[in-house]
Amino acid sequence: MLEQPERYRVEFASGTAASVAKRRSFRDLARNDIEGDLPGWPSQRPFRVRGFFGKLGHHVLTVTTGLLLLPLYIIADALGSPVSSEKRGKLEERENEIDDFPVIWAGVGQTARTLPWQLDPSRRSWRTVTEIDLAEPDGLVRILSYEDTARGSRFVSWGGGEKAAGSEAVLWSVPRKEIVGAEIKRFSSAESDFRITFRDGSWARLTSSPHGAQRIVALLGQGTPESGPAAALS
Repeated sequence: MLEQPERYRVEFASGTAASVAKRRSFRDLARNDIEGDLPGWPSQRPFRVRGFFGKLGHHVLTVTTGLLLLPLYIIADALGSPVSSEKRGKLEERENEIDDFPVIWAGVGQTARTLPWQLDPSRRSWRTVTEIDLAEPDGLVRILSYEDTARGSRFVSWGGGEKAAGSEAVLWSVPRKEIVGAEIKRFSSAESDFRITFRDGSWARLTSSPHGAQRIVALLGQGTPESGPAAALS
């Protein structure tokens, strides 16, 4: 049993390939969309894989942004604080990382469907932070949320923030024994994505900081589900 708190910021991952960049889908075992079946979830525009012109536009935007930020990278490097390039690792699952990007994969009644919608940054307030707590003495893994006073906007954090008083809430919990596997997903920025697999074979793809992802996977351990992702994806 863990003796020290182990809490890390987490949220649903989003694609990094041009076809699915900053997008995510929610699928059943036949790869049907299930967003409309998830009770209480705020609606969103339907997931779409980008076509040729959409991917071209994404590449142009990425290159333009990189050129605009280049002076900042140079200054940061000169000051001894080099900016990480956040390179991706090797593509592992084309069907789930380029042709589609599911972050929940679950049949009716399976555990991954119970995850809270607040893990989706496109559905929640930009001041909301979600964390995973892996160190509860009762053997539960929890997802919590709170309002972060450091968030100046959706894209900027001022640093040194605190939890807004009374804002913390437990959104979800599951017995630790129901999580049977965790693994880093290499095809992500700085390998910060990870997948957790539940005993019923459903899974979720989440993201954290690179350090957080490594610690979460180490703490949840490696396991073999009764009906693993490989079987579900075949």
